Amino acid sequence: MQSACHYSYKLLLLLSAFVLTLSSCRNDDGVTTPQGDDPIITGSGSMYVLCEGNMGSNKCQLDLLNAVTQEYIQDIYPMANPSVVKELGDVGNDLKIYGSLLWIVVNCSNKVEVCDARTCVRKGQVNIPNCRYVTFHDKYAYVSSYVGPVQIDENAQIGRVYKVDTLTLEIVDQVEVGYQPEELAVVGNKLYVANSGGYRVPNYDRTVSIINLDTFTEEKKVDVAVNLHRCQADKYGQVWVSSRGDYNTTPSRLYWMKDDVVGGSIDVPVSSMCIVGDSLYYIGTAWSNQTQSNTVKMGLVNVRTHEVIETDIFSSKDAQSMTLPYGIIVHPETKDFYLMDAKNYVSSGSLLHFFADGTYDRRWVTGDIPSRAVFVSNTTFAPSADYKPRTDGTSPYIYAVDEYVPAPGQFVNTMPQYEDGDDAAAMARKCTEYLADKETGSLVTLGAYGGYITFHFDHSVKNVPGEYDLLIKGNAFYQTGSTLYGSCEPGIVMVSQDTNNNGLPDDEWFELSGSADVDSVGKVIYGYECTYTYAAMSDIPWSDNMSNSGTVDRNQFHAQEYFPLWLKDKGKLTFFGTRLPNNAHKVGSTWVLDALRYGYVDNKPNTDIEGNSFKIDWAVDPVTRTPVSLQYVDFVRVYNALNQKAGTIGETSTEICGAKDLHME
Repeated sequence: MQSACHYSYKLLLLLSAFVLTLSSCRNDDGVTTPQGDDPIITGSGSMYVLCEGNMGSNKCQLDLLNAVTQEYIQDIYPMANPSVVKELGDVGNDLKIYGSLLWIVVNCSNKVEVCDARTCVRKGQVNIPNCRYVTFHDKYAYVSSYVGPVQIDENAQIGRVYKVDTLTLEIVDQVEVGYQPEELAVVGNKLYVANSGGYRVPNYDRTVSIINLDTFTEEKKVDVAVNLHRCQADKYGQVWVSSRGDYNTTPSRLYWMKDDVVGGSIDVPVSSMCIVGDSLYYIGTAWSNQTQSNTVKMGLVNVRTHEVIETDIFSSKDAQSMTLPYGIIVHPETKDFYLMDAKNYVSSGSLLHFFADGTYDRRWVTGDIPSRAVFVSNTTFAPSADYKPRTDGTSPYIYAVDEYVPAPGQFVNTMPQYEDGDDAAAMARKCTEYLADKETGSLVTLGAYGGYITFHFDHSVKNVPGEYDLLIKGNAFYQTGSTLYGSCEPGIVMVSQDTNNNGLPDDEWFELSGSADVDSVGKVIYGYECTYTYAAMSDIPWSDNMSNSGTVDRNQFHAQEYFPLWLKDKGKLTFFGTRLPNNAHKVGSTWVLDALRYGYVDNKPNTDIEGNSFKIDWAVDPVTRTPVSLQYVDFVRVYNALNQKAGTIGETSTEICGAKDLHME
């Protein structure tokens, strides 16, 4: 199973409402620096602030404003991740929350850090050269990249957008766009990318690339203006793009587009903007070589009418006294806004809070060059107040398969059948056809160790304490004429709640603990990792994190490719989870695969209902092994938990042929 472990840390979660209205105006700078094991306390309405850090200084910093206590905590990343070398790295460029994950784009360190949005504990890293901005659509993140080195060069290479699977954190595709692409926005199935050409000065790019997300190809480039930067969509399907100008004779300006047509422009400089409802909040700092000075403006644009809104919300002496306004974020409900002051670029900046009417509230000292911020929402922190209930039309059986990622094996590419052109989505649909709306469908193989399938019902499955909640069928069977089990290939069950309410299996996973945890103490391997390497029409080599290696062997009975063909371009597949003790041995000349006592898929014949049933009460944290209380689950994942070969039988491979909610009799 792909890495689904939960890394715990002493960070307390405070699930509370957004509280920012204070009784009086304060001018004090409130700042807290983490000390030793002091916990980070955060909650709904809190805000992460990304501080770029001056280029080359390795001082990218993530700060946190606590919504309830009003504490401002500087540099929380190393506190949550003490073992990460060089911490966040050099130049933080973008910050987003998607589902339950926090994505941090670190430009000169050529990486995107992905953390748990609730704890800031690192989940993984995506290596992308000279990465700039990130946006999301469905199950994918899209990251813009300059690709080449950080340097002014009239021959600087063309940029790209990388497509990243938000579940596996693997790059699955990439497409060329314009030169030095910046911010991106999604409207429908189209991705809009602002190309700057900033490295090729004075020959700036002036186009927006439009990418078809269905084919992930660039459909066209639209000429807009020189040196494009910001790119955001509003609720009317318009895309707002800023031009930084050429810092000389061509000024900074704001443009709007609809589909592939530029509708017009507004004569305002835009360095940072935030769209809330019909209002586009902007701050602009435009440098002029002619005057050797900055022009600073702040204002509002009505995105529906395309008019500049006359307002004095930025007129306070505190807003006007900022040295270098660098970032803005607006709370989507209260319309309170925050301004980020970069000051002199090399020392601490400031975060200023204003109420919706422009009344100044307070400021905090930040890291160097605060530039991006993101609010933590209710859905990031807490599950829904109620699960998705059953209705009269609800089915007790699988509704759809979300993911199908088998490890290599002799039945892979045949159960279900792979056809040229099939991608991950197509194979998941085929699995759905095999399994959906039936208690016993066609067999789906999971291949060797780690191969997995993820599915959901059309409702949440309720945990009824003390009772079996789920039935999952495989193809284990008795050896003919014997009381021994002849073919038992146990797979582990994982469960998850859709706590971010996005309908995707991208939340925390928990393992249903089976009998091996008590019957085979010291023999079960936790935190096991196995990597398979593609080898066309050959034995598939594997290596694990225990210095072992081997192969998934080809045989004369199955002549197809054993590596999942829709995933072969990855080159390698890595799976992480729990490894059960080997259960294969010979009785005379016959290989026998013994059953475990309870708690595993494809472990008992399907006629043994209790032997194939599972209790949500068995849920544990897969790393700490501590019990977890779940009132319901939304997603179920099954993965092969054995890494063994059994003579002529070949590799052990869990199969699944159906599942059922047992509370719908």
